[in-house]
Amino acid sequence: MNTKQELTDLTVCRAVFALWVFVYHVDLYLNFSRFLGPAADLIRHGYLGVDGFFILSGLILARVHAEFNGYVRPKGAFALPGIKLPSIGAFGSFLGKRLARLYPVHLASIVILAILAGAGRVYGWVPHDPGRFSLPALAQNLFLVQGWGWSSHGAWNYPSWSISTEWAGYLVFPFLWCLLTYFSSLVAMQFLIVSTTLLGLVFVFNGYNLNLAFAGGLIRFFPEFVIGMATTRVVSQCADYRIVRRASLIGGLILALISAAIGVDLAAVVGLWLILFAFLMQVDTELPPMLGQHPVLLWFGRRSYAFYMTFAIAELLTCQFFQHNAWTPKSHALLFVAGMLGLTLLLTVFLYALVEKPCRRWMDRWLEQRSPSPHTNNPQTLAKG
Repeated sequence: MNTKQELTDLTVCRAVFALWVFVYHVDLYLNFSRFLGPAADLIRHGYLGVDGFFILSGLILARVHAEFNGYVRPKGAFALPGIKLPSIGAFGSFLGKRLARLYPVHLASIVILAILAGAGRVYGWVPHDPGRFSLPALAQNLFLVQGWGWSSHGAWNYPSWSISTEWAGYLVFPFLWCLLTYFSSLVAMQFLIVSTTLLGLVFVFNGYNLNLAFAGGLIRFFPEFVIGMATTRVVSQCADYRIVRRASLIGGLILALISAAIGVDLAAVVGLWLILFAFLMQVDTELPPMLGQHPVLLWFGRRSYAFYMTFAIAELLTCQFFQHNAWTPKSHALLFVAGMLGLTLLLTVFLYALVEKPCRRWMDRWLEQRSPSPHTNNPQTLAKG
């Protein structure tokens, strides 16, 4: 398996998803999509970038965490296959890595917002929604449960509702993946079909729309998370066929663009899945990436999480600046975009370099020190040797 390839095609996808969400939020203020004619809904449905992240999350976790494979091969003529449940040590190590990936930037964004809210009180700057910075909402954010149905609106760093739902997925991932890998790939295909059907029901019962956040985030997240996991389980069945890889990429791109442009969220998500499926098949064959090397997009993709977690802070600062000068975003549209993008990129570089990257490295070193060395002279190691 060439896991380095996942830093190309799939990293570019992360960059595109993050930018799509960002542009969608800028359009909420400027409504520039009205000038795009038939393509207006492509911008207005930019929240679907989050759905791409949800599928990608399940896909990547299943790809890199083989330690949770549930099938145990029989060792004797009369032995029966068994299921290998996740060990406490492996489960704790997995959660530690995931927490180190999510929490430091999440906490740093809360600290920045707390400083801004406190300074605002001193200087008489009142945010658009003061209740967003309540203490109960702070407690939910600190425990990463704000997206579990506790609230129907965003609080503190409001994009983090999706991070909260992903944390819920991480808590059950080892057991879900154990189940998916215990049975044959045919069962994983059934999981894929059932999850897509459930997502379709969510789409229908939510008024033919998948823009569910905060209180409804989990019912949007879990079907897509399982779709990503099941895709990883079945990808080897068709990865060797070049025509399947190309057809999935081209068909998925066309379906995603057209469906988003006409406002059919479910079909757009299926298109995003096909694109990710094509890239994962390419990874499975260990062939060069389909998109080639794009240094700017790769740089941005590696920092996409910090970018996603900081645009709300940039939004708050830009809106406060405009409010202080009695301007509206539409009256100074270019300045508004420059403020949003410039501040977001500045915060992204700062949090990635000083928070996200060091914390991930520290956690990796700490877990490596705690894990037993493969050369340790213990009975189990000697027996295996």
